[in-house]
Amino acid sequence: MAAIDKIYVETQEEYQQFKEWCEQQPSIQDKYGKSVRLTKYLINWKNWGEDSHPIFHAPYYIDAYLIRNCPFDFIQKELMLNYGYWSQERIKNFYEDVKNWKGDDCPYWAKLEDFVILEDGTMTIKGLEESDYSKIKKGELYNSPKIEYVAGKHFRCIQHPIRFYNRPFACKNWFIDVVSPEGYMWYHENTNSWDFPEEFVISNWTSNTIYCKTIKALKRLIIKWKLPIGTKVYATGRYVEDNYKFIIKK
Repeated sequence: MAAIDKIYVETQEEYQQFKEWCEQQPSIQDKYGKSVRLTKYLINWKNWGEDSHPIFHAPYYIDAYLIRNCPFDFIQKELMLNYGYWSQERIKNFYEDVKNWKGDDCPYWAKLEDFVILEDGTMTIKGLEESDYSKIKKGELYNSPKIEYVAGKHFRCIQHPIRFYNRPFACKNWFIDVVSPEGYMWYHENTNSWDFPEEFVISNWTSNTIYCKTIKALKRLIIKWKLPIGTKVYATGRYVEDNYKFIIKK
């Protein structure tokens, strides 16, 4: 359940507005059909005497829902910052910072000549890539809680340790890495599943330590994980060269 930075507000009134809006929203389903309310990700207001207060911390998919639906400018401004959107205000402020820098070793990634005025009067920066915020707005990113793929039904061992190391133990920790052709996956304990960071799963992700007594038990787990075809499963045991590698097949 990957998450980016928190959302901050400056006043308790803003927090209350956003809280009431969250309470009015429908439940949202994750990859496995489990439902959650937006209020789960609210952080209770605390008057710490600071200029801004963290009030919301959610996975990418939930933030994407806010980007597409939340009507408050003070929330959208935070999301723009978190998801890489360069508003005109941000570009102009950055331009002033670069212009006013005194000295030879400018710490900024852009130079004055990189700022360009377009025909409509807006300003942009050379080399500025499209933000995740814009992609979410257009429905190109985090528009589904899951990534579609074909799960393999079989697997093959393509690397194993020498016979001396292949011994069962009463309690042995296998350190597991799962790498699919589409990228890295991580383990969710509540669903006993490996999922992509971009997917929405209502479960805290865990470290890559899987507990089993024997390598046979590990093989039974691999079958249940329903991993994408071509995925490689790396299992590292307790001893030197105590390594297995499996590949998921059709």
